[in-house]
Amino acid sequence: MRVGVVGQGYVGLTAAVGLAEQGHVVTGIDCDPARVAMLAKGRMPFEEPSLELPLAAATDAQSLSFVTDLADLEVPVDAVVVAVGSPPTPSGRPDLRQAGAALAGVMALDPLPGLVVVKSTIPPGTSSGWLAGRWGERLADRYVYSPEFLNQGAAIEDWRHPARLVAGLTDAGLLPVVRELYRGIDAPLVVTDPTSAEVVKYASNAFLATKVSFVGDLITLCEGTGADIDDVLTATGLDPRIGTAFLRAEGGYAGSCLPKDTLALRHWARLTGRPLPVIEAVIAANQAQQLRTVRIIEEGLGPARLLAGDAIVAVLGLRYQPWTDDLRDAPCMTLLPELQTIGARLRVFEPTLTPGQITTFFPGIEVAAGLEEALTGAAAAIVLTDWPQTVNAPWPQLATLMETPRLVVDTKNCLPADMLAASPLRYHSMGPRAHTTLSPASPPHIAEHENASPKQTPRPGPRIP
Repeated sequence: MRVGVVGQGYVGLTAAVGLAEQGHVVTGIDCDPARVAMLAKGRMPFEEPSLELPLAAATDAQSLSFVTDLADLEVPVDAVVVAVGSPPTPSGRPDLRQAGAALAGVMALDPLPGLVVVKSTIPPGTSSGWLAGRWGERLADRYVYSPEFLNQGAAIEDWRHPARLVAGLTDAGLLPVVRELYRGIDAPLVVTDPTSAEVVKYASNAFLATKVSFVGDLITLCEGTGADIDDVLTATGLDPRIGTAFLRAEGGYAGSCLPKDTLALRHWARLTGRPLPVIEAVIAANQAQQLRTVRIIEEGLGPARLLAGDAIVAVLGLRYQPWTDDLRDAPCMTLLPELQTIGARLRVFEPTLTPGQITTFFPGIEVAAGLEEALTGAAAAIVLTDWPQTVNAPWPQLATLMETPRLVVDTKNCLPADMLAASPLRYHSMGPRAHTTLSPASPPHIAEHENASPKQTPRPGPRIP
C-alpha cells in the first residue's frame, strides 16, 4: 500500500517507520520544514533511541520519504494515517484543531484515499461528530479510529509487538484494508465502533495512572508501618491479575499521556455532568504525590532556613525518564516552582540540556556542570532522573561536599540505599527500603524484577483474524 502519515511527532514517526518496515511505501507529512529536512536525512528530530536505526534503514531503502504538505504527495495514496497532537487547554480539554485541519486536508485530496485512520487521542464522541457532521458519508465509508499504545523508549518494539490493535469503524467492509495496513503484526484485533475505540484509549491510560497513584498510597502505608516498599511492590506485582508494569515507587505519574488523558477525562465528566470519582481521586493523589518531595524538603531543612534564602537544594536531573527528552508534564515542571515559592535556592544538574535551555525553563536558578558542583554547599539534593552517573556516584565522598543536614530525596528509589545508610547522608526514599543489593551468600530476592521501568516486554500475540 501507499500510505501517508500526517504528523511526524512521536506517534506519527513511529507509525511511518513501522509501516515502512511492514513493506508499505510511506510518505511522512509534517508542516515543519526543518523537521522534514532532518527526517529526509534519516536523522531523529527528538530523542527516541528505538527509532534511530529503523528510520535510517527506511530512508536508505527509499520506502520512507517526507514532505511538508499533503498537497505535495506525488501519487495518490491508498491510506492516510492522522497522528497529529491534541494538546490540552488550561481546562484539560484536548485541542482538536490540528486533527481537524489534518482531516480537512485529507478530505480535499482527489482521489480520496480508501482508508483514513486517526491515531490522535480524541475525546469520546469526536469521531461520530466528524462523521455525522462535517464530512458525513464521504468520511464514514473510509474512517477508522485506531489509537496508539506506545511507551517512550520502546516505541518501535511496541509498534511491532502490540498487546492489541483496536479498530473503531462503522463500515465492516474496511476490515480487509485495515488488516492489510497492519500486515505482519501478530496481535489480537478488537473491532468496535469509533466511540468505543476512543474510550479504550482513555480507559487504558486512566487505569495505568490509577496504578501509579495507588502506589502513592502504598508508599504512605509503608512509611507508617516500616514495611519495605520494594518488597511490597515486587510481591504485589507478581500477582498476574495485577502485573508489574507501572508498579514502581516514585514521585507520581508524568509524561505526555497520563496527565493529559486523565485531565481530559475529568473535563469531559464535568462538562457532561457525569461524575468520574475514581479519576478525580487519581488526579488529586498524583498531585499530592508530586508535592510529597516539597514537604520532605521543608520539614528537613526548616521553613526559617528556607525563607532566609541560604539553603541550596541540588536538583539532579530534569527528565522524568532517561530515555526521553520530552519534558511535558515532567515532575520538575511542578516541583521546581513549588520549591522556589518556599525559598529554596535551586541548583540544577541536567547533562542533556545547556545552561541557557535550563534557565529558559526555570528562570532564577543556578546551573551546575556536574554532580560535584551541584552538591558542593548544598543542604539537600533531589534525584529526579536515574542517570547512571547519579546512581553509580561515590555518595559517601560526595556527602563531604554538602552542608548539614545532607538530605538526599530519592524520588526514583534508584540509589543504593545500603551505601547511603552507611554514609553521613540523611537518605529519604519513596517509602522505606531495607536493602537494594545482596551478597552471593544471601537468600534469593526478587527485587530486580521488571519494576525497573514502565516499558512492556514485547511478546507476540494471536494472529490477526
